[in-house]
This record gives sequence, C-alpha cells and structure tokens, in this order.
Amino acid sequence: MKVMSKFLGNDTNTKNVKVKGDKMIRKLVLVRKSSSPAEMFQYLKKLLETFPAHQFRAYWQSKQMKSLVENLPIGHCVTVHDFSENYKCTEQNEIQSSYFQKLEVSLNVTILHRHSVLEYDGKDSTAEEPNIVTEQFFVISPDQKHDHHYTHCVQNLVSEYLKSINCEILVMHEFTDGCSSQYKSRHCMGDISYSCSDFGYAKILRNYFETSHARGPQDAPCGFIKKQADLAIIRGTHVIQCSSDLFDYAQSNLSTTADSSKCSRRIFRYIDSVNRDRDRNFLPVKENRKIHQVRSFDDGEIFVRKLSCYSCQSCIVGNYSTCMNDAQLGTYNKIKW
Repeated sequence: MKVMSKFLGNDTNTKNVKVKGDKMIRKLVLVRKSSSPAEMFQYLKKLLETFPAHQFRAYWQSKQMKSLVENLPIGHCVTVHDFSENYKCTEQNEIQSSYFQKLEVSLNVTILHRHSVLEYDGKDSTAEEPNIVTEQFFVISPDQKHDHHYTHCVQNLVSEYLKSINCEILVMHEFTDGCSSQYKSRHCMGDISYSCSDFGYAKILRNYFETSHARGPQDAPCGFIKKQADLAIIRGTHVIQCSSDLFDYAQSNLSTTADSSKCSRRIFRYIDSVNRDRDRNFLPVKENRKIHQVRSFDDGEIFVRKLSCYSCQSCIVGNYSTCMNDAQLGTYNKIKW
C-alpha cells in the first residue's frame, strides 16, 4: 500500500490586494499548504484537545434555553436575537444596471417566548396553568451597519411592544450568538448594565450560545420572509425595490401564521435610521469571549459567568447565590464601570 508523503490542505493568510485603482487593502485569503502526514495528525490532535469542551458548551447553552422556556416563571420573558443576511431587492422586469447594483435591506429577528395575556391572546396564563406564547418579531431597516447601537434599538422596540399589549415583564432573558460587534463587545455588555433603566425591567440576563454564529429556530423565520418576498416578485403580484416596500409587503401578507404553526403571529417594525449619537463608552472586559452569561439589575454594573444555568430551580427563580451547579459552571464575577 502506498503511503502519502505529503498532505495538502488549506490555511489562511493575509495578503495585499489592489482595489479601485491604486488603493491597497489587506485581505484574508485561503492558501494551499502541504505537510507530512505526521504533522497533519499532530495538528489534529492539538485541535481535539479543545473540541470536547467546545462541544459540551454548545450542548449546555442550548439545553439551558430549552429548560428555561419549559419552566418560564410568571413575569419572565425569553428572547432570541439574530441578524439575517441582508435581503437583496430584485425586480421581475429590471433595467440592466440594476442587475449589478442590488439594493440591500437589513433584517433582524427576535423570537419571543412569553406568558399569554388574556386581552391580547384570548387566554390567560397562571403559575398553575402556564400558557407560553411564541412570536416572531422582525425589524426591517435600510441601515446596514449591524452594531451594538442597532441591537439596542431592537431591544427598545421589543420592550415597547410588550408594554403595548400590557405584558408586564420583570425579568428579561436574552439569548444571542457570540458576534462581538453585535452582542458581545465591551459596549454591548455596557449597554446591558443600563438596560433595566432603559427598558423598565427589574433584571436582565444575556446568555450567549457557544457558536459564533448560532444555528437554531431563529434562522428559519428570516429565510421564510425572504423566500416569500422573492416568490411575490416572480409571480408579479408585488414590486419590492427598497426596505419600505419589503416592510409593507411583509406586514400586509405575512403577519398571520398557519394554525399548525408553533408561532402565534409575526410582528413587523420599520426604522429609517439608528441613533448612534449615544454618549456611552466602556472599558474592555477581560476574556469576554469566555463569558456565556451576563446579568444586571443596577446601572453601570454587571455580573458575568462562564456558562448559563437554568437547570436548577434556584437559578430559574433568580436565587443565583444558591446555584447547584457552581462547582461545574463557576461563580459570578462583578464588573463595574
């Protein structure tokens, strides 16, 4: 049997690339790399040293969210935030130049899990007979900068919606992916420390999925919206040339869901622009990539932990000092700005 003397694979490296005339930029590209089989297996062994812990954290964080939704206390709400890929506006009959310059629309989705409100949902929810309602909350905007200012704006819109339907939320539990610029940077965590006064909650917790780009129920809703919009364009029933056209189409045609759907309704909001003139600056948070839960109840102060816990009754009801999993998950560390 012939043994390979060289192993070919891909690696990443940066190189200078010329764009738009003489302008030079540094770009991350794939490069071909060769090595012996022994070097390849040494590299794989090094990767496998950290993989089991990564796999456990991914499973654990997903499990905690499911446990919380199934045992959601009265006055609590669970949200899962995520940005979709921008929607590219197309036309069935378009001019030639439009083919090369597609206008893009920003699309953000929030999956809401809350207790039902009698006046709004037609059924009450109590501790003895809980009734959890799941909704999909979309924010459509021409603003394509997906940063912590945008996510703060989305949080505000969600809070206003809950107040408009008389759903009193004392504790907000957020789940997001680990994208630094959107949810996990020092400014994102700094915004969390002021979320209670910004949105009127008694306490807020943000939990991070292990994967940088989470894959879960938050991915399908935006895909559905974009597919239905494309079908409407192909059929010639609607013309979607900009963000406001997409919002009008979605609100008019996609707000209601099928009876068999687990989602009760789709809510759409539109924003022209995002306010980025906010005088908030925060110091760096040490090893923020290892943090998977942040909680806050006082302005300018957060408590962070390496993993979330909603498996024990103490954490579900908010008695974090008596968490039964402290030995495995670690304790909270206080950060004050």
